[in-house]
Amino acid sequence: MKIVLNGISKSYDGKVVLDSINDELVSGSPVVIEGESGIGKTTLIRIIEGLETPDKGDVVYEGMPHDKCRFAPVFQETRLIESLNAIDNVKLANRSLSAAKIEEELSLLIPAEELHKKVRDLSGGTARRVEIVRACLNPSDVLIMDEPLTGLDDENAARVVSYIKDHIGERIFIATSHSGLFESFCEVLSL
Repeated sequence: MKIVLNGISKSYDGKVVLDSINDELVSGSPVVIEGESGIGKTTLIRIIEGLETPDKGDVVYEGMPHDKCRFAPVFQETRLIESLNAIDNVKLANRSLSAAKIEEELSLLIPAEELHKKVRDLSGGTARRVEIVRACLNPSDVLIMDEPLTGLDDENAARVVSYIKDHIGERIFIATSHSGLFESFCEVLSL
């Protein structure tokens, strides 16, 4: 599968955020979008996901119609159900997985004592790691993460990047990041 960006441009209130972005995002070739805050990284991935429309240009999905493409996103803001625990939140994204398998996966990034707490009782960094595991275990075509390392210390950020790398498979992977940790295995798209 391939996603082709053809001359993507976007402005807000007359301010150009994206100007004629061209690139190809291919299964098995991970990409990290880097650039300063406010430069359009989030806007670009929202356009790729179909959550926003470019002013000019288009996004072409080769190998699958856009409406059939399955995205596994991690947004900048937390998108977990606060009244559920970490295991149940992950289960919502992949009901075929057993609770034991989900617990095993979460345990790679989260202390065991945190797994059965309600999300509202978790720190922001722990909730972030739950979201990352949920996205990685989601059977999807595109794994797309907006600033996935936000709120993580250096040690946890390195563990998360390793976990993501091990779980991409043949999906298209796109992340935005201020960190250079993704550069070891991702092509860099600088904005």
